[in-house]
Amino acid sequence: MEMPIGLTQFRVGLSVGRYTESFSLYVDPATGVNGYWVKDSAGTWVNLASEPYGGKVTSEGGRTRLDFQIQDGGQYDADGLADGNITALGAAAKMPLSIVGQAPPQVNSHGFWF
Repeated sequence: MEMPIGLTQFRVGLSVGRYTESFSLYVDPATGVNGYWVKDSAGTWVNLASEPYGGKVTSEGGRTRLDFQIQDGGQYDADGLADGNITALGAAAKMPLSIVGQAPPQVNSHGFWF
């Protein structure tokens, strides 16, 4: 994984009665990032700015926008506490999609997949 701006950490206080917060992180498209990556409880990097996690990557005003959500006390809240604050530790990063489950086109040749 390439982290052109390194790991980022931030802490956000939630309004009373809120348990989940939505975030948008803007980056220069020249960085080539394809998501906001955090480690899950198993230590695997996951892209919160992807559809399976309720996020998305879009282009806005000549910048790449990474949209994602984090639940207070959930597995992506770095402090792990449901305390009215979300602490995020992750990276706007580029990971080759073939590594994260996007299979390349396949050609079947004599029982082998290429």
